[in-house]
Amino acid sequence: MRTADIELATKGAAAGAVRGTMTGLWDRRWNALPVPMCATDVMGHIVGFNRRAADLWGREPALGESAEPFLGRKLFGARSGGRDEAPVDYVLRTGISLHGKESVILRGDGSRAVCILHIDAVESDDGVRIGAIACFVDVTERKRAQDKLAERELWFRELLEALPTAIYTTDADGRVTFYNQAAVDFAGRRPELGKDEWCVTAKLFHPDGRPMPHDECPMAVALKTGKAVRGAQAIAERPDGSRVPFQPYPTPLHDDEGNLLGAVNMLVDLSERKASEARLELMASEVDHRAKNILAVVQAVMRLTRGNDVGEFRSAVSGRIDALARAHGSLANNRWSGADLQQLINEELAAFAAASAGRIVARGPQLMLLPAAAQSVGMALHELGTNATKYGALSSAQGRLRVVWSFDAGDGLSLRWTESGGPAVRAPERRGIGSNLIERMIRQHGGTTHFDWQPDGLVFAMTLAADQVRAGGAEPIPAALA
Repeated sequence: MRTADIELATKGAAAGAVRGTMTGLWDRRWNALPVPMCATDVMGHIVGFNRRAADLWGREPALGESAEPFLGRKLFGARSGGRDEAPVDYVLRTGISLHGKESVILRGDGSRAVCILHIDAVESDDGVRIGAIACFVDVTERKRAQDKLAERELWFRELLEALPTAIYTTDADGRVTFYNQAAVDFAGRRPELGKDEWCVTAKLFHPDGRPMPHDECPMAVALKTGKAVRGAQAIAERPDGSRVPFQPYPTPLHDDEGNLLGAVNMLVDLSERKASEARLELMASEVDHRAKNILAVVQAVMRLTRGNDVGEFRSAVSGRIDALARAHGSLANNRWSGADLQQLINEELAAFAAASAGRIVARGPQLMLLPAAAQSVGMALHELGTNATKYGALSSAQGRLRVVWSFDAGDGLSLRWTESGGPAVRAPERRGIGSNLIERMIRQHGGTTHFDWQPDGLVFAMTLAADQVRAGGAEPIPAALA
């Protein structure tokens, strides 16, 4: 016989000789143990098991059956020197005990159980390895709970990452343990986990500009007092020097027994709100300024308006205030960035054009008048329209009116009002209230006026300083109200 055959036969005989010994160890008392257990011979065959092991496996193996399917099929790998070896084979080969080895066991119904294995080699009195004893700790439910917890934690992390608001967490000592991408964008830097303390920002300041030490920031206060901080504000400075006003919402986290675990903080960027507050403050100031300006214009209209009776006075004042209101309406449509000249002319002449359909032409480039200039031009157009309707071209069916304008960056706005086809016209012996009002309104914006009373109708020319006019359309959102 070959040597290998002799050794195999000898080992088999020895296994058979000790099987009885191992089986003898297996008595009723083992069934009383609270954990699944089994024993194998030196060849890795099952020689005994208790009732709890059979319950775990979902079936009862035959004595002498290989223990490998019942002790986990997961290969042992690197620890066994790179061999593809099951845990029980490793113990039987090396005699080294295994404790705490996680393994997956296939049960009789096809389901899987996750167990923690503890396997020890068994030796005879003379030191000969005769088998192994294994016990199991079924951790299937615990493993399932851990997996669910890990899934939930991953879900929460993904949720926090998806939020557009800066969020970060710290441990009980204030060391940063988590932050989302929004926190990186907010701080302009990527904090170092476990090292950065209290806040994700590089520098902090009080709202009044005083430096704020990190260990005195709202997050530090929340951790030191164990209470949430609300209503505080601060300013964060990024590494590039830019500053962001923000409102923090630090909230301590406790376990079921009330022990402090750490805290979570949300940083709300107040830049837009602060800018909006500044715009509202500017708007309130501007409204106050415009209200005073309007009252001043109304007072001037009242002083310059005269009439023979109350009715004539009321009509003149009402018309001029209506002209002012139309100019303001045009400004409001453009969010007070200015008034479109074409629109302003159309609206001021609309009251006179009903009986003059097709007899009025108004053409020129698209221009925006600054608010104060728009009010004055609107008033001037109203005075010219009123005069044309009472005495000039629009007082007869044959009369025509042509309004044209142009713009030059150096010379500014040039507008020409030409009446024709109406009653014969002659220059007035003295300047009237309307002429004086027009001249006064235009002159205060660096403009000039000229009245030319031609026999066929009035020709009026005016200019306006270039800084009172903007070529093109209105700006969507003005940086400041003019």
